[in-house]
Amino acid sequence: MRIAVCLKQVPDPATVEVDPLTAALDTRRLLYIASPADTAALEVALQLAGAEGHVSALCVGPPAADAVLRLALAAGATEARRLWTPFLPLQAPAQTALLLAAWLQRGEAPDLVLCGTRSSDQGSGQLPALLAEFLEWPVVCDVTQITLEGDLARVQRRLDRGAREELEVRLPAVLAVEAGIARLRHASLTGLMRAERAAIPVSELDDLGLEPADLAFPAATTRMVTPPRPRTRPIFTPDSTRPAHERITQIITAGVTRKSGKVLEGPPDQMAEVVVEFLRERGFV
Repeated sequence: MRIAVCLKQVPDPATVEVDPLTAALDTRRLLYIASPADTAALEVALQLAGAEGHVSALCVGPPAADAVLRLALAAGATEARRLWTPFLPLQAPAQTALLLAAWLQRGEAPDLVLCGTRSSDQGSGQLPALLAEFLEWPVVCDVTQITLEGDLARVQRRLDRGAREELEVRLPAVLAVEAGIARLRHASLTGLMRAERAAIPVSELDDLGLEPADLAFPAATTRMVTPPRPRTRPIFTPDSTRPAHERITQIITAGVTRKSGKVLEGPPDQMAEVVVEFLRERGFV
């Protein structure tokens, strides 16, 4: 079983600090780690491959991203490779997926590609689907459980409101796993020392058979999509012109007034006129 794992280097949330005066990110104190969902994918790959399998760790990033690949080697990955080009825009899922697909299509293709559902820095979740599109493979996201039976993968994926769905996928395929599906094993001292001495090979555009023009996607493709942010709720303040006992009541109830209803009785035409007038007074019509 040959499995490839896509890793990403992200800022450590514990080191993210914002300057209170300029509201700019303090990059001097910023440290980087592997995305938690990607490390979960790495652990799943090591479990599925076993002692006889082959696990390739891939990362698209600058030389500093070698630390993520050394972590994978120390945990038990068979090989590691970094893909990079100075023509790569920042936060470009489409270009990143293209580089990964170009490397995966050269030589012996893996039986399975695992990656995290969403990274912890941007969280757009676009990479798995884009990678599968370039490879022309099936893709399943939000995976919480994987079982391999020959060239068939039985997966369980998370749905909304806690529901689960079970699917069967023919390999090769791209599976995007949830961050909580597994926890990366602790590397041994021997593994850490071996990974620290290992040379991380780098593949650039020429090695992948690509040119800078291949990374020039339309603006609609390179647009960054992030999960919607919750709408901020305004802070209630009592009406200062009201008496003290009314202000206290407003504070206790947070300004929420009890809903009142009205029962209409009469012929339908008359009730329709009352409803229309009600909507007109409140600006609905």
